[in-house]
Amino acid sequence: MRTPREAAISRAQGVTIAPGAAVTSPPGGTDWTSSAVTMSFMPEPPMLARGHDGARGKIARGMRRAALTTLLAGATLWACRSSGGSASVLPDAPVVVISIDTLRADHLPLYGYGAGSTPHIDRLGREGIVFDALYSHCPLTLPAHASMLSGLLPPHHGVRDNIGFRLSPDHATLATRFKAAGLHTGAAVSAYVLRATTGIAQGFDFYDDAIEVEGGTESIGNLQRDGAVAVEALSRWISAQKGARFFAFLHLYEPHSPYTPPPAYRGHALPYDGEVAYADELVGRLLGALETSGLYDRAIIAVTSDHGEGLGDHGEAEHGIFLYREAVHIPLVLRLPRGVHGGTRVAGTVAQADLAPTLLDLAGLEAKGLDGVSLRGALSGSGSGHAVYSETFYPRYHLGWSELFAATEGRYRYVRAPRPELFDLASDKAEQRNLAAERASVATAMNTWLEQGGAGGAASAPEEVPSDVREKLQALGYVGSAGAHLSSGPRPDPKDHIQAYEDFKTGLSLRLAGRRQEAGDQLRKVVRANPDMRDAWEMLGATLTEMDRRKEAIEALDRTIALDPSSAEPHLALAPLLVLDGRRDTALTHLEIAARREPGKAYEKMAQVMLDLNRPDQAAEFARRSLEADPRRVMSHYALGIVAQRGGRYEEAFASFRQAEEANRLQKGSVVLDLHARMADCLARLGREREAEREFQAEIASVPWSREGRVGLAMLYRSQGRDADARATLEGLVGSTPHAGRDVYWTVVKTFADLGDAEGARQWAARGRGRFPQDPRFRR
Repeated sequence: MRTPREAAISRAQGVTIAPGAAVTSPPGGTDWTSSAVTMSFMPEPPMLARGHDGARGKIARGMRRAALTTLLAGATLWACRSSGGSASVLPDAPVVVISIDTLRADHLPLYGYGAGSTPHIDRLGREGIVFDALYSHCPLTLPAHASMLSGLLPPHHGVRDNIGFRLSPDHATLATRFKAAGLHTGAAVSAYVLRATTGIAQGFDFYDDAIEVEGGTESIGNLQRDGAVAVEALSRWISAQKGARFFAFLHLYEPHSPYTPPPAYRGHALPYDGEVAYADELVGRLLGALETSGLYDRAIIAVTSDHGEGLGDHGEAEHGIFLYREAVHIPLVLRLPRGVHGGTRVAGTVAQADLAPTLLDLAGLEAKGLDGVSLRGALSGSGSGHAVYSETFYPRYHLGWSELFAATEGRYRYVRAPRPELFDLASDKAEQRNLAAERASVATAMNTWLEQGGAGGAASAPEEVPSDVREKLQALGYVGSAGAHLSSGPRPDPKDHIQAYEDFKTGLSLRLAGRRQEAGDQLRKVVRANPDMRDAWEMLGATLTEMDRRKEAIEALDRTIALDPSSAEPHLALAPLLVLDGRRDTALTHLEIAARREPGKAYEKMAQVMLDLNRPDQAAEFARRSLEADPRRVMSHYALGIVAQRGGRYEEAFASFRQAEEANRLQKGSVVLDLHARMADCLARLGREREAEREFQAEIASVPWSREGRVGLAMLYRSQGRDADARATLEGLVGSTPHAGRDVYWTVVKTFADLGDAEGARQWAARGRGRFPQDPRFRR
């Protein structure tokens, strides 16, 4: 018997069209069983047929050589799409795109899901056009958004993973194209993976990505902010446009794991559905802002996603590894001004990369040089679909397994893997029956289509390792290791190892829960069974670091770098451990390598190392380099303040500390220990005692056990003759410090002595002897 969720999904996969709605031709598409198709008449989607420059040109030319007549078939297919009945060009309409991360189409009521609740998206569906068969090009956030916003396929825009890739400024995006046409452009995103430094922000006048991360790459996919913050930021920007035409992009991360919906949405059987419901509320808030501004009925509004979520359907709880339908079938709802063509459903298979040219076409702008094609001709329900390319290199880059490719067109979906799979969606929406052997001609045809599109080529490295970096790696003992995770030869099929990945995720969950010993044991089991699993080694290194097992952590991070030498994060994680191990020069070498990818972070850490080595000039130079790369680096401002403070330049030091405070406030960062105390010290030395007292008090308010704060304030009070306040402030250090140890007691004793309070020093020395009788300091 099917579970309620399976039944709901089944209903979603057989959507019933409302009476009176305009409907496209049934998604029969290409007859892949035809021998003519297999030989030469397989329809080549225009997205892979155009003779673009560079890599795109090579792929396109190869496909033309393989099947010249395909060009005619493709041209005919899309000519009918652009014929009568297409939506009008809307040159004055604002354009709004809302991307809801990790949203499966079949978990929306609009796509037949009975257990969901999304009234705002439902409303858009009633007033707009719903695309029933839109497929993502990659089940990862950054590559998928690169395709969504550029109209290019991953092999063409070059972003193949969330980590280690940037969208090149050579690739125009919706923002750059709209901006060139005179539109104002603004965006707010909810996840670190879409931070501006990935290149995804190019073309935006306003790009709110105020999310900061410290630590290893294992946390990057989960680092997010409440979508309400992004909605508020973008709503303010929209209201400030004062009638100007604009393009606005909103990214919501709520359905992404971990699934922790607000209390009002925790009644759903699946927490994932609760997250989807909350995301819908946030969509409603932005739509409300548009209505308040009088823009809702004038705007072109698109709601879509980057990819779906596994939810265990094929053994994968989340996404990134597989290309099954649950991971790549995503929604697209497009509402035109005044609800034109409202209630239309488009059944043909279409691609994520089609969104950009469609919006440009609707806005009356040219969309040349794109892989995607405009769907304007299909908005009234006419036209057919086309084949869609999908890929994931996540298994290879992170786990040492084979990458996967997929082709989707009409009734068939084919997954190219060490053991290929073919599914007939007409009878098997859940993709449970592999027909690759039974319908070998179809599988062969679709595999050939993928190969002609570049799926048979070598994997691209996240970034070419420069010769000077390679020399540094070799000097560190990583001889011949560059690109080891991309070496040729057969790789394991992810289907055979998905349990190992879930075991790895268990280790991650244990670590996040603070159960580090169990996490370490779990991750050791994973790397023993999967020695090429790069992410597991990195996670093990991070866990061991938190357990103060430095030697073992260094070994684990060394293994990570051997598998992936060009990624910045393991170098950044390793460097502080090497400093503690007395190998500062080696640490600096690792940071120099990391600076190629993450100059802001790397130079910041180099500045901190130089401060530890008491090399102030070099510390200041590295801090300035860090800020040139990223002006928001809090600890780089802090380092410049320390250099100036040590040099007796207190005005300059105070200004740097204030900049650190402001950068930290804007990013809603964690407390920076001693920041207010150092500001107070500068103020006191400048004779600004009242301000200094406030800063010392701010330090103690944020960190009650701050030694710098309490000692500094006690000294200030003593200099003012406020002896009782000085004593109370200093004695409060013991009571406010959790599990106060001998060093805390000794700080109190020594400070009383420095203040000239011999009686206070004597009393606290006696208390120290009582607590720590073996410590000779208290017996003096």
